[in-house]
Amino acid sequence: MISQPFREEHELVRDALRKFVTHEITPNVQQWEREHSCPREIFKKMGDQGFLGLTFPETYGGSGLDAWATVVLTEEMARSNAGGLSMSIYAHTYLPLPLILALGTEEQKKEYLVPAIQGNKIAGLAITEPGAGSDVASIRTTAEDKGDHFLVNGSKTFITNGSIADFVILVTRTSENGLSLLLFDTKTEGFSANSIDDKLGMHSSDTGELFFENCKVPKSALLGELNKGFYYIMNNFQEERLLGAVMMVSIADWAFKKSLNYSKERSAFGRPISKFQTIRHKLASMATRIEVIKTFAYRAVEEYIALGPKAMNTISMAKVFCSEESSRIIDEAIQIHGGWGYMEEYGIARAWRDARLGTIGGGTTEIMYEILSKTLIEDVAHKNVVETRVEA
Repeated sequence: MISQPFREEHELVRDALRKFVTHEITPNVQQWEREHSCPREIFKKMGDQGFLGLTFPETYGGSGLDAWATVVLTEEMARSNAGGLSMSIYAHTYLPLPLILALGTEEQKKEYLVPAIQGNKIAGLAITEPGAGSDVASIRTTAEDKGDHFLVNGSKTFITNGSIADFVILVTRTSENGLSLLLFDTKTEGFSANSIDDKLGMHSSDTGELFFENCKVPKSALLGELNKGFYYIMNNFQEERLLGAVMMVSIADWAFKKSLNYSKERSAFGRPISKFQTIRHKLASMATRIEVIKTFAYRAVEEYIALGPKAMNTISMAKVFCSEESSRIIDEAIQIHGGWGYMEEYGIARAWRDARLGTIGGGTTEIMYEILSKTLIEDVAHKNVVETRVEA
């Protein structure tokens, strides 16, 4: 018998999320997309329902559920066809907040984690710079030690929630070879932000450019140990990439089901297009590939629950395979819809635009392959050394 990862508590969350998406998100998506707006009130509404704290301890206002609850959230948010808003919710909940939970003092958790879970404060993770994307080691934003405070100078770009965040976890250079994390309040003097609206997709997600000019940050804002930020971020990337894989599968599944229904309704040459072998076979192929990538994504979740960041190889593979294959599936969904797929009315065009970020965000496909190739080569080299020693 195939094991079922979702228990009763997960299905209760799914039912609640499905109702929330239907009533609070789906009716408003087109307006948010047109306005390029990410409404603050949706964070509060989701916080009130407990959706922002599913996997966090009850001590801090969460529900204490496992990673499968995150999968449920991702799958149900995909039903809204609001990839942008979904991205902002994920970037708020699963990028900065796990770092605060793992590294923060009780005072930091009380000041930042608890209100973020409640939806009273919006959070972001500020890593990428104009000259440093996947190459975290090239970060140039500095936090100079001034005795009783850090003096921050530099800039960040492509930061989800960047211009609406109440605080960000800021990755800064604190020594020649060391990075550190700071809990940065966006009300700090010398800080400014611009919203980046001219994007291919994710229009209902806030994306910001951040600027830091002689910003004084108290020493109490240091998250974790000084100069250990690189290691913290590398571990945190695993959850982000895992979530990216699940999100892409969910968008592809939505697009497939939309295409399946459309093929039964749309007629050509006197019969539904689902009666044409070309379309039937395309749908069968899409369904098969979705089962494959969903199974792979679920396996990565299982390994992450068991091993944490040590599941890096499987997560990297899942991120690459699921995002690349999902993009192809969604592209085929547009083809099935024909001219209507190119229009905004059916939502497939939006899904295609939003999903295009999947092979870029959280580490590009090329970076994932580089990580995997290095790991595989090192594993082979290590195995050869061990075998040589045994033979000797």
